[in-house]
Order: sequence, then C-alpha cells, then structure tokens
Amino acid sequence: MSSLETLNLMLGFQVWAEDRGYDLSADVDGNPTNLETRAAWLGFEAAHGPAGCMPKGQQLYALIKKSSEYAHQTDKLFPVRVCGGIPADYVVRGGPGGVYRMKDVELYVIDDGKQYRLK
Repeated sequence: MSSLETLNLMLGFQVWAEDRGYDLSADVDGNPTNLETRAAWLGFEAAHGPAGCMPKGQQLYALIKKSSEYAHQTDKLFPVRVCGGIPADYVVRGGPGGVYRMKDVELYVIDDGKQYRLK
C-alpha cells in the first residue's frame, strides 16, 4: 500500500473512531495506545486495506487535470467514488484533496493493467 493510501486509511479510521467515541491517543509512531482502539484499528485496517472489502464492479480512478487549480496535488491516478457533494458541484470523492469537481478531473477504469479514460 502506498503512503498516500495508508494516510487515507488512517484518516478514514480517525473519522470513524471519533464518531464512535474511541480514545485516539497515540504513541510517537502514531500507533493507538488504548487497547480497545488498537483492536478497532486492526479490524478497520483488515476490512479496508488491500486484503479487505473490495468495491463491487470496477474501481473508478481520477487524474487531476493539468488545467485545474488542484493540479499541484498529484499527477498520479487515485481511487474515487462519485456521489452528492456539498457544495453541490464537488461530487468526486477521494485522493489527496478529498473532494473535486468533475471539471477538475478525468475519470478512468483499469482493466488487466490498462487504463481506460471515460469520456
């Protein structure tokens, strides 16, 4: 798993755990110090990491357009999903910035290692 994927996983866990009242204190390496939180993290990581739950169908990916104000964030594909947004035009979820407008990204699927741009 890349460092960006690990960071996204950790941030996702933080939001999930805060909503449920877990103690998020951590040691200098970022590992939870509370035993219950550590167990929850291991379960979250197992479910959402590379060996965990996989999306049904093909994974959608985005690439930030060079013309976008967000182009500095990354020049690599990242997994996304499309859903309602607030503000309403920010419907692409995922990646380093978290949310994007459709006009800021190109969408792709990957099949057998080959990238296919969606038009």
